[in-house]
Amino acid sequence: MGGEKTLKALAAEAAANEARYKARVRTVLRSSYSAHWRRMLSPLLSALELKCNNTAYRPVMDAIDLLQCYLDQPLKEGAFFDPAESVPLAGVVPEQWRAAVVDDKGRVERIPYELCVLVALRDAVRRREIWVVGANRWRNPEDDLPADFEDNRDVHYAALGQRCSPPRRSTGT
Repeated sequence: MGGEKTLKALAAEAAANEARYKARVRTVLRSSYSAHWRRMLSPLLSALELKCNNTAYRPVMDAIDLLQCYLDQPLKEGAFFDPAESVPLAGVVPEQWRAAVVDDKGRVERIPYELCVLVALRDAVRRREIWVVGANRWRNPEDDLPADFEDNRDVHYAALGQRCSPPRRSTGT
């Protein structure tokens, strides 16, 4: 057949095709979001009060705060965030999106960043790391704990077949 050389060539071609496919997906998502869905960002963020009980998930909350600061600024005035702005990337922008979000000058483009923030927010809400005030399904996960949880932590853990761990610290922000 072709041996090792052919196998390496096929692997390189597959990797290149996958990279092109992912780039095309990012382009289509960006286009659809900027042309249509983006206009819902302001009403959405205005309607929801988001909270987080754990500082480990603060980057997504900080990114939401940043988006809210820029909601009134049209893209025509700035497709990029102000260079002096502290834009959270870790925990918000996946590595495969980094090149689409941050340009070669280190500037962060708003549209792809907003997409990444919304995806990170969706994932955090699904995992209940971030919750929505007044919601039922996406409410504060601590409201789902039994009222006597702290007093009977070891009993509740035993009922779940889990090893009892020290209490988690809540920041309530």
